[in-house]
Parts: sequence; structure tokens; C-alpha cells
Amino acid sequence: MRKIMVATVSMAAVALGGFAFSPVAGAQEAEAECQSIVEIAAGNPDFSTLVTAVTEAGLVETLSGPGPFTVFAPTNAAFAKLPAGTLDTLLADPSGALTDVLKLHVISGKVDAAAATAAAGTNVTTLGGPVAVALSGDSLTVGGATVVTTDIEACNGVIHVIDSVITAPAAAAAGMPMPSRVDTGDSGLAASAGVNAGLIALLAGVAMLGMGTSSVALARARRQD
Repeated sequence: MRKIMVATVSMAAVALGGFAFSPVAGAQEAEAECQSIVEIAAGNPDFSTLVTAVTEAGLVETLSGPGPFTVFAPTNAAFAKLPAGTLDTLLADPSGALTDVLKLHVISGKVDAAAATAAAGTNVTTLGGPVAVALSGDSLTVGGATVVTTDIEACNGVIHVIDSVITAPAAAAAGMPMPSRVDTGDSGLAASAGVNAGLIALLAGVAMLGMGTSSVALARARRQD
């Protein structure tokens, strides 16, 4: 009888132990399945040219980091639309022109399709400078490239697929609204106007300080008279 009780308790302990550790095992399995932006791109043959470019530019480690990042990823067909010789020229200058172009496709922060659409009609800041976001009918464009697939989730951000390569930053059009932030939950799109707003505020503060100093000097002059 005692042996039976011991055996029963042992089996219960094993069962409870398995129950207790199963959530941890599940979390580890989920973490193992999660892929970074670079891993997702490397696993898709349509992004082989992009992966080559990112590797040559030395950005693999950056885009494999914690981020989060938003990447507008050109397909092989997008790179093929560049003028003849352009890609070779970019690859020949990996730390210069190639890096400059690739940074135009990356935003610091996780920005889903809804937030990107909400930013339509503005210039938003990528790692390479301001890029215009617009709506053309029902299509969202970024830097002139049409977004063809949205919200590919990665461990360290999100990927939106585009049909062209963004080759230059946007020139801010006169009167174009430049938001200081586009809400995206824990992250957002930082527009270059944020810097301008800070500069304006600083100049306004200096002006107010100058006015205050002038008023004190004027009051002293009146007392002396």
C-alpha cells in the first residue's frame, strides 16, 4: 500500500512539474520562431537583391538589432526598374551612396500600415532624411514607391513591401504640413519639423529675454533722469 502511495505521489509531481514548466517552454518556442527583419528578408527570394545591398552596406547587424524598425523593402523587381548601371554604381560605393539610399527605406520605430496611411500628405523622417508619404487613389506611396504589401511582422519591427527604390530624400514643399509626431502606440514617425519647432521656440525665448533686458535698462534710465 505504501509503495502504491509513493508511486502515485511521484506521478502527480511529474504531472504538476510538466504543467508548471509548459508555459516557459511555449515562450521559448515562440521566441525561437520569431525572426528579425533581416532573417525574414533573407528567407524570401524576392528580397535577394535587398539582402545583398544591406550586407554590402554593413547594415545587417543594425537591422538585426532590437529596434524596433520599420522597413520599406524593395523587391528584386523594384531594383530592376532602376536605370541601367545604377545598382552597380551603388554597390561600388557601399559605405556612401548605397548606405544613403538604404537609409531612406528605414524608420526608427514600429509604424504599421494604419499609422503610415494617417501620415499621408506629409514628409516623414527616415534614417536617410525626409520622405514624402501620399495616397494615390487607394494606394499608399512612400518616396514615390507604391506599398504593395503591409505589416509583415518581425521580432524587431515591421516590413512593408514597395515596388520601387527610393533614391533621394524629399524636398519639403512650401506649406506642406510637417507633423511632430504620428501616433503609433509605443513609437511614431518623427518629422523634421520637430527640429524646426525647437529652433523657433529657442529663438522666441531669446527674443523674450532680450525684451526683458531692454525693459530693465529703460527703467533704470528713467530713474536716473
